[in-house]
Order: sequence, then structure tokens, then C-alpha cells
Amino acid sequence: MTKFYQAFSTVIVILLLAACGEDDPLPAPVPNFFTDPDIVEVGVPVMFDNLSTNAARYEWIFGDSSNISTEISPTVTFGDAGTVTVTLKAFTEDDQMVESVKEVVVRERILTGYFVNVFPNFNGTDPWDPGLAGAEQAADIFVQLTPIDPNNPSGIADGIYGNVPFGPFGNIVDPVANRIVLTDEDWSFVLFDFDGDDPAEINDDNVEFMAGVQFNPVQAGTFKNDNGDAGFVSVLLVDNEGNVFDVDFSFELQ
Repeated sequence: MTKFYQAFSTVIVILLLAACGEDDPLPAPVPNFFTDPDIVEVGVPVMFDNLSTNAARYEWIFGDSSNISTEISPTVTFGDAGTVTVTLKAFTEDDQMVESVKEVVVRERILTGYFVNVFPNFNGTDPWDPGLAGAEQAADIFVQLTPIDPNNPSGIADGIYGNVPFGPFGNIVDPVANRIVLTDEDWSFVLFDFDGDDPAEINDDNVEFMAGVQFNPVQAGTFKNDNGDAGFVSVLLVDNEGNVFDVDFSFELQ
């Protein structure tokens, strides 16, 4: 009789445990994430690092429902500046869902200066604007920075280039008074030798092409400060004749 009672008790305990396991929900998910890098910018991939717990699957919504990912930690590249609402939904195996919503600011590169480090000093085999014996004369250098896409209103269309003399240490650009957005597309930077009398009257007859380069100011080699909110783009060109053209473009992320 005793043995039967023990066996019967064991069966009851097992049934009770099974019933509890079926009815009790799993621990609720705790969604959390951050971006890497911390500062997000147009055209630069950013990883959304998932730190969630108690979750079996995820759903990310970037902005609206047209941009969704089910990866654990997706990498996203934003094409436009502005504030994006990012929603992370974390699900348990029994379909409990908890979401985390954060506003992510996507910034863009604003030009703050350009600095020509090296450019061809000779026009073929002769120096630019050679002076008479005993006289010191240098090329009157003018610059043009503009996106190649004619529909982009940035660059020279803002009127701060084209008629701006280039100083020996570069040119500082006020990002407030002259907001030039370095967009994720091909741009051109060109040096001209001006031989006229009035810089306001530049035309094809009084300027001569010296050197130029095409580059993407977002995809080109970039060096940022420790905070990641400013830096410079380095563009280096060596042509078939060995001429070197080295220019840097400084920027702030706004």
C-alpha cells in the first residue's frame, strides 16, 4: 500500500508541474539598442546594436512601415538628413511583444573650409605666370567647387565660389552664412589661373585650367575628431604625368 501511494504522489507532482509550464508566460522581453557609430550621417552605414534580453525574434521599423528589418542587429544607410523614428519590437517564443522607440538624428556634412596642400606648379614645362627677371609673380588662383549633377543647387550656385581668390593657407567657409551641404554624390574641385584685371569679370578668355579632381565628399577618405561630429575629407590625385593634386575639405556634421 505504501509503494502505491508514493508512485501515485509522483504522478500528481509531474502533472502539476506540466500544467504550470503550459500556463505560465515566459519572461517579458526587454528591448534596448544603440547606434554604432553614435553620430549618424547621410550616406554612411550605421549598425543598430541590439542589447535586448528575453527575446526570440525582432522587428525593426525605420521611419515608416516601408523600411523593416528582422535581423538581430541590422546595418542601415540613410539617404536623407532629419529625424527618424526607430522602433524595435522584441518578441518571446510565446509571442509576447515589448517595443522600444527612439528618435535618431541623421546629420549631413556641412563644408567649413578647403585647403590645397599640393598642386601642379608648372604649366607644362613652364611655371605659371612667369615674371620678368628679378620680379616675383605667382598665379592668381581661383577655385570652383560644385556637384556634377546640375540639378543639385549646392556648391557654386550659392555664389561663394568662382570669384573667390585662393589664399596660401586655404579658405575658411562660414557654415552659417554659407551653408554648403557636401552631398553623397560626385563633385568637382577645380583650380583656375586668372589673368584678367577685374575678378568680377571672369570668363573663358581670362582663365586657364590648372588642376581639378572629381570625388564624392561623403565616400572619400575621411578623418573625424574624437567626438565624431567634425573632420575633413582628403582627396589625392596623381595624374599620368606624375603631377600631384592634394586637397582637404573640412566639415561639421549638422
